[in-house]
Amino acid sequence: MKFTVALPDLQKALQKVLPAIPAKSTIPVLEHLLAELSGSELTFTATDQEITISLTTMVVGERDGSLLIPARQFNDLIKELGTSGSIEITANDRNQTIALRTPTGSYEMKSLDADEFPSIPPFPEAQLANLRKEDVMRMANKTVFAVSTEEYRPSMTGVFFQFKGDTVTAVATDGFRLSRVIVGAGDTPFPDGLEAIVPSRTVDLLRRLESDVTMEVSRTHARFSVGSMTITTRVIDEKYPPYQNVIPADNDKTLIIHQREVLSAIKRVSLFANTNTKHVRFRIEPTTLSVHSEDEDSGSKGTENIPCEFSASDFEVGFNYRYLEEAIKNISTEDDPDLNVKMTFSSAVRAVLITPAAGDDSLLMLVMPVKI
Repeated sequence: MKFTVALPDLQKALQKVLPAIPAKSTIPVLEHLLAELSGSELTFTATDQEITISLTTMVVGERDGSLLIPARQFNDLIKELGTSGSIEITANDRNQTIALRTPTGSYEMKSLDADEFPSIPPFPEAQLANLRKEDVMRMANKTVFAVSTEEYRPSMTGVFFQFKGDTVTAVATDGFRLSRVIVGAGDTPFPDGLEAIVPSRTVDLLRRLESDVTMEVSRTHARFSVGSMTITTRVIDEKYPPYQNVIPADNDKTLIIHQREVLSAIKRVSLFANTNTKHVRFRIEPTTLSVHSEDEDSGSKGTENIPCEFSASDFEVGFNYRYLEEAIKNISTEDDPDLNVKMTFSSAVRAVLITPAAGDDSLLMLVMPVKI
């Protein structure tokens, strides 16, 4: 195998496939990239046997072939070569080495036989949905923060995708907070009844895309095709909890606040919160929100007052500030041009709903309060 490739193209390709390389593996071959050259098309494939990423980039090919390249060493070198120029790569099948040449240097590293790479099982017949790039990124960005990291609740360690003809709903929850995003179908309706729990690692890869996405779901796997890249992942074979049951319908107290003002107040006041409990307290009056925290162990405390609109009389509620902050900062000018946030309450011990104040119900978040 022999080819020449522009360094920027190679660096971009490596950046996209490396997330599937395990940091350390008991199976050394998984720490390698499979490189396959056919004509002018070079395809990289990486897998940790849970996620597989394949990407094709254009090169100047001289001799077809395939080999396994040590991923981290290869990537570290390519990063250090700068962002201009090109590199010539030649594989020597006899002694299993890779020679790399630039105008100013030459390098050599060991390779492995491509036959040692785990076989990628064929993707079976699957249901298919076409998604706009913006919609996939929105669903990923606004849900992945709420995914559980507790492995004893496997269904909650992924994002639940639920297709219903003209909409798809993406949901994530860890039992303390929940985020739900609904997007509409484009020109082609979504399949009815298609559901899948996609691991959070895979969803995180969908937060930055360059083109629209084709999502295919089989009984055991999901595959996302994005331009010249495909991401294949195992789906979580569990029943997703009935999240609709925890979304309150009777919250009768409404608070309107500005996103930046409340986030700034929480960030400053939380510096005085107990590092274990992470508690902050809202004291809400019709026109003023007081954000307060204190650490009884150290005796430190902080309070900030910001303007608000509140539909009830005085009310107090406590939160884990990290959960509250992550939810509120999820609301952007795309959701509300004025960056106003609506929070609704029923009591100090029941779930709080957080939505854009503009009335866009496609984004809904829920945070459970804490006892104060």
